[in-house]
Amino acid sequence: MDKEILEQIKNEYNELYKISIGDFEEIKELEQNPLVQRYKYLLDLKASFDRVDNYYKKSYIFEKIINKYGNGKIDVTNNLWFWFFDVSISQYEKIFNTVLEETDKNKIVSVYFNLENSKKVIVIPVEEQNTFEIANKVIRGNRAIFNAYDRYFNTRYEYFNLCINEGQEEALKAMLYEEECRLLETKNVKDKELENLDTYLNYNLITREEYDKRRQLVLLKK
Repeated sequence: MDKEILEQIKNEYNELYKISIGDFEEIKELEQNPLVQRYKYLLDLKASFDRVDNYYKKSYIFEKIINKYGNGKIDVTNNLWFWFFDVSISQYEKIFNTVLEETDKNKIVSVYFNLENSKKVIVIPVEEQNTFEIANKVIRGNRAIFNAYDRYFNTRYEYFNLCINEGQEEALKAMLYEEECRLLETKNVKDKELENLDTYLNYNLITREEYDKRRQLVLLKK
């Protein structure tokens, strides 16, 4: 046989022998190489899409992004809250497998999740809901989606998509404007909200002039 072939045989024999006796030093060295790590990472990503239908691929991408970064990893947020639902304390404890200090288990509370970090949750008496929503940036999402979990994911999908493509500031403005349009389309602004409108405008990053202009545009569509 040719010397080159013999050399290949010897090399392959040595590699097989090393693996057979548990000599993985070369593997360990390669695993520390950034290019090898990158290669393995991309291979895993490729494999994960093999079982995803083309129609659902974009949803799958955002599901992975949100699961990785939106469940506790984002500590500094834009203080954007999502109204999840109003529920009795007993139901809340059952749904989220937790116990609240409140002794009146029939008391109704409003539950808010941070849009960027699902680990940040605010639970307040339903009577304080209006005050909280005036003083904070709150999104309720698409009311046509009945299930609260689906509505939350749908809103996060939209928000993260905007952040990636338009930037955080534009995403924040777009989400708040969309929410404002939904509010105006479904109910009149309450008198007590108007009394605190300046506070509402300050927290929602818009001027009174811009608010009035947007309100008129929405009302004209009706």
